[in-house]
Amino acid sequence: MALTLVAPEALGDFLRKGPWLMDLHPTSVVVLVERAEAGTITVRAELLGPPSRELRGRPWVGPPTPPVVVESPVPAMLHEVTLPGLRPGMRYRYHVQAPDLDGATGTFTTPPLEAAPFRFAVYGDTRSGTSRHRQTVAAVQRFAPDFVLHTGDLVGDGTKLEDWQTFFDVERPLLINTPLVPVVGNHEIIRPLASGLYNYRRFVHVDPTGPAPELDYVFRFANARFILANAYDDWTGVARDWLAGELARARREGPNDWLFVAMHWGPRSAGVHGNNRLLHEARVDDLLRRARVDLVFAGHDHVYERGDDHGLRYIVSGGGGAGLYGQLHPHHATQVFASEHHFVLVEIDHDRLVLSARRIDGTVIDQVGLTHDGWTEAPRALAGPPRPAPLTGSPPAPPEAPPEPPRPLPTPRVDPTRLRLADLGPALLALLVLGVGVGWRKRQPVG
Repeated sequence: MALTLVAPEALGDFLRKGPWLMDLHPTSVVVLVERAEAGTITVRAELLGPPSRELRGRPWVGPPTPPVVVESPVPAMLHEVTLPGLRPGMRYRYHVQAPDLDGATGTFTTPPLEAAPFRFAVYGDTRSGTSRHRQTVAAVQRFAPDFVLHTGDLVGDGTKLEDWQTFFDVERPLLINTPLVPVVGNHEIIRPLASGLYNYRRFVHVDPTGPAPELDYVFRFANARFILANAYDDWTGVARDWLAGELARARREGPNDWLFVAMHWGPRSAGVHGNNRLLHEARVDDLLRRARVDLVFAGHDHVYERGDDHGLRYIVSGGGGAGLYGQLHPHHATQVFASEHHFVLVEIDHDRLVLSARRIDGTVIDQVGLTHDGWTEAPRALAGPPRPAPLTGSPPAPPEAPPEPPRPLPTPRVDPTRLRLADLGPALLALLVLGVGVGWRKRQPVG
């Protein structure tokens, strides 16, 4: 007797994408899910209690709290459901339900209002590198971050729905429990018509009040503030004014808080694309220094790089899946450079921060401490935030290991001339369409 396996798609309706979590606030979160066929959904969230190791395996004893239940009653394929009325700094379990399909269950933690230990992961440029992307996701899961900061180029071509499907298929085990905090990359935009932005805005839900709705926004968690910007804005006008205003506001409201800026193409890079001269010419570098920004996160170059240019501290993390680049524009600001698939884990405990860049096998590329005054030697262990017990059988986090000695700087895997023509052609065309006459020879290291 032959056994026939039937794909879920053949059985009728199912969840095509998600659920995934976005737009996280102390008292709310947005749950997104896409059905294969139009229909309604209901999301129910239950309070689990404080995210504490001491409570692992034991029920939380606290005042009775009714579940938060929100129905999305209009039949549709893609649903965005806001869960309001949540409690800050608490762990929740949520269920996505519908009468005509199997549901899904995940967890999340709301940001506390005051300083508290937390951790987040950073990676980017996942693009079409599905195998490495999947390994990155699995490695990040073991550390159970409170959220994920994606440095852009989520997909290879933002106009192609199949690329977005692959992204969410790979990310599902992580994003069902971990809110996504992304910045837009050039591969989402896809000039000259910018048609990829339609899909980006379709699948990304963040604060729409920035100068480019859902491309420029602010995210806060405990005593940290993230200003997330579209690197391909026109930095001579509204976008620069918005960034200057948000930086000033951040320092006014939290002079001693952690302040981070994220954009796909950051101010400095020793990789193929080099420094972002548009930011330099718009004097964005000066804005970041004057506001005492603690760290700028970027991607675009498929490498890991840590640097400090006279107080402008930065991380390039573009090794989330796509093919790797070499070092093409060495400059004085670079402190660590590695052509490795990787992710970055950031742990914050009040005024202490430890950053570790890890290969997808969990081994350490770079580990360092950070204060508001600059880089420091990393402590052997930072008392990281309490980790809740996973709902599923996720493997435990690997033991902390001291950083390995820096590896020799890699050379590009292909001839640099061919690399520039093959890889930079689309990016250069995008900049030209934006009205920016930036030639290859002008993109030299700044300073």
